[in-house]
Formats: sequence, C-alpha cells, structure tokens
Amino acid sequence: MTLPLEEFDFIVIGSGLAGLSFAASVAQHGRVAVLTKAEISESNTQWAQGGIAAAVGEADKWELHEKDTMVAGGGINDPDAVRYLVQHAAESIDWLLSLGANFDREDGELALGMEGGHSHHRIVKHADRTGWEVERTVVQAVRSNPAITVFERAYVTQLLVEDGRCIGAVAEIDLLGTRAFRAKAVLLATGGCGRMYQHTTNPRVATGDGIGLAHDIGAKISEMEFMQFHPTTLYHNQLRSFLITEAVRGVGGTLRNHNGRRFMYDYDSRLELSPRDVVARAIEAEMKKLETWCVYLDTTHLSPELLKHEFPTIWEKLESIDIQMDRDWIPVVPAQHYSCGGVNTDIYGRTSIPGLYAAGEVARTGVHGANRLASNSLLEAMVFARSASLAAVKELQPKVTQCQVGQVKSISEADAVRIRRVLQHQMTKGAGIVRTNDGLSETETVISKLIKEYERLPEAPFSAYALETRNLIIAAQYVVKGALQRHTNVGLHYNEDLVTV
Repeated sequence: MTLPLEEFDFIVIGSGLAGLSFAASVAQHGRVAVLTKAEISESNTQWAQGGIAAAVGEADKWELHEKDTMVAGGGINDPDAVRYLVQHAAESIDWLLSLGANFDREDGELALGMEGGHSHHRIVKHADRTGWEVERTVVQAVRSNPAITVFERAYVTQLLVEDGRCIGAVAEIDLLGTRAFRAKAVLLATGGCGRMYQHTTNPRVATGDGIGLAHDIGAKISEMEFMQFHPTTLYHNQLRSFLITEAVRGVGGTLRNHNGRRFMYDYDSRLELSPRDVVARAIEAEMKKLETWCVYLDTTHLSPELLKHEFPTIWEKLESIDIQMDRDWIPVVPAQHYSCGGVNTDIYGRTSIPGLYAAGEVARTGVHGANRLASNSLLEAMVFARSASLAAVKELQPKVTQCQVGQVKSISEADAVRIRRVLQHQMTKGAGIVRTNDGLSETETVISKLIKEYERLPEAPFSAYALETRNLIIAAQYVVKGALQRHTNVGLHYNEDLVTV
C-alpha cells in the first residue's frame, strides 16, 4: 500500500539512553520523532545497576581507562573508538549533571565506585539504581522539549530506503494504525537481544529489533558472537535473573562454591575483580565440577550499614525473599547480559547505509572488542549518540513525499511462542558461556529450520510478539555464524575445541 510520509528532521527508534541522548542533542536543529514500542522509560537503561565509567578522579587519567578497556576487550577493540569514548567521558557526565542527574557524592565530590577490570575507582553512580536515575533525567529532558514528539507503543516494522539511502521508517502505532515517517537521519537505538536466551538480565523489550531492521536493508552487522553473560544473577525460582551488580564484588563481596571455598584463586590473580568473561566461566566451571546449580556471593563480612547504603535496591529485593546480605550467602548464576556486537558504525554513529545511524547496545562501535568493560555501556550509549548527532544534523532532507510499504509477515502468537522457546533452549544449550563446534553446528541447523518454519507458517494479523520472535531468530543467526567463523578463543567467545589467545 502507498502511505503519505509524515515529515520530521530526525527519527529515533528506541527510548533508552542512546536514543534520548541523540533526540535531546538534535532537537535544536529540527523536529524529532521518537518511536518506542513500549513506554518511553522501558529500556535496558533503567535496569543498569552499576554506573558510568569515567576517569574523573584525581589519581585517574583517560589513558588508564583506555588501557583497562583494551585489556578487557582482548586487544581487538577499535583503538580510535576506545580513545574517543574515554576522552569524552567526563564531558558526558557533566552533560547529565547539567540536566539534573543526581549522583552519589562524598564531601561534595562525586563518590566513585570500583568494578571488575578497572584499575581505579571511576564508577559514577546513583546507589545501585544508576540506570533508573539516568533514564529519569533524559526522559524529563525529552518530555519538556517541544521539538520532540514521542510515539509510545509504536512498533517499527521496516526501514524505508530510496536510492540506497535510509529515508525513514514505518511503524504500527497503538490506536493510530500504520504510519510512515521520513527524515534526513534515522537512528537505531533499540537495545539488546537477550531474549534469545532462557536466562537474561534484559527486560522483555530486548528482542533484537534493530538487528532485524538493519538486516532487512542489508546493513553490515558483526561480532555478535561476543555475547556477555553477567556472572552474578540471583538464583531463585520466582526472581530468576535479578541482577546482583558487579559493584557488590567491588566493595569486597567474594565468591564461594557449595563447599564454602573461595574458588576464584584457582582461576585468575585478579580474583572477584577479574573481567566478566573470566568470572562467568569460572562460575560455570565450578558448577560443573561440583555438579551444583549455583555458587554463592558472600557479603557477610561487610557492614550492614555499607550494604544498605550502597545497594538499597538489592538489599530490599533480597530481604523480600528472606535473604539478609549481612548474614546469608546469596545464591548466584551467570545469565545473558549484553551484546558487544551489532550494527557496524564509525565513531559518528554512521552505519554502512547512508542516512542510517546506530548507537547503544544495538551498535558495534568497536569499543568493547571481545568483552565489555564494566560500566562502559551507559557511557558508550551517551558518547556515540551525541557524536552521531553531530553528523546527523548535516544530512540533507529527502524529497520523497510518499512511499510504497510492503507487508512484513506476522504469524500467530501461539506459533511465535513455540518457536521462541525452541530458540531460547537451543541458544542456551549450544551458544552460551562455553561452546563447542558440535554444539554450534547443531544450533545453526536448528536456527535454519526455525527461519524456514516461520516463512512457511500461515500469515496472521500484525503481532509485535511474532515480529520480535523473527528478529530474535535473525540476531541468533548472526551470533552462531560469528562463533563458527572465529577460530581462536578471545574474550567472551570460548569454544572448548579451540585454542585460547
């Protein structure tokens, strides 16, 4: 069908820190449409507990932050992107402060935390709810800007391309139906794809939508095999995958196995403050060795005053299930947490498709390399969304005023539920923390069958859940393909049949 194009200067798909930082930055240069499939504040951003890494302490330097980032990433990071990130960290914190963000302070100065992989205290935080505070701040800035129009419950089904250039997007909007938008620049800020696994710290909206949209128009996507698993999520039937921030280990929390032994001595000299890939694999190995279902995070030697002050959300959540942080060991297991790969961009957010930009978890900036350093995610989202805004304002407005919109196939939700469960089970089994050639090959076969099954099934009325499932299959295909093509172990990619770099 042919639809008129509603005109904006900029389109943002997603409403996490990346999308809203971009929107706030370009709003002074034109009208902005923010399309988000849920409510504006529902994103991975608000669930971030840890904080934002920035070398703002007296004894710290951006060069040290740069080195820590490169080490965590296995040395395959893009050095130019890493340097851009760390050199723009302090000004990004200042920008959030100017918008009214409240970060922890000590004697009037920012109170800086420590997390795994960092050589200095450099984590700017708001207790254990940094993501919530950051999201609150940028949502308020966007809501109060008359140049920005937010469309909630707006599911983007396709990107529009004219003469090889991205010129807009089509969305199914609750109560409004199908709408088409044009703009001189479109930003993908759709977040992660953790829902392809059975256990993830990601919210329900993390379904790889940006990967699916970019894939459909031929944008370059890479390094999806570097899937980060957070080492410490709560093991509990009702609250599975509740995140226990790395900062708990930063203040002295230790890991113990079922025998009560502090096992990190067997795996790395940095102990509990080793990079996440090291800690997650150590926990996985310990669980297999002792044939147990979890390990334990021990904070009983820390003062209750410290724990309550630093981790009020975690303290309250654990107390609700009769776990006292100062008295009980916390049962933990690893869970999928973050995708380091994604849609390829340069340091100005430009993808391989002119007019299309990407920022945040959906993007592969090259900053993380083979493994993301703790608390670099919120920083990356903000720094590169704002750098993308610098390039986006220079784009020229497309002249096309209407477009032919194709139908994106949806299937019944019952079929989508079944397909998604098969995918999640297989990805957890064959493309998790520790992989094998046979497991990856089997997973590749299963994914191929699921793609064909989706295409073969009868078409059904539009369902966001069904299209999300399709996007998860596409994203999973990139994960497995990348893992099969990587012939050495580095960072988050660990294949028992390969050698480790």
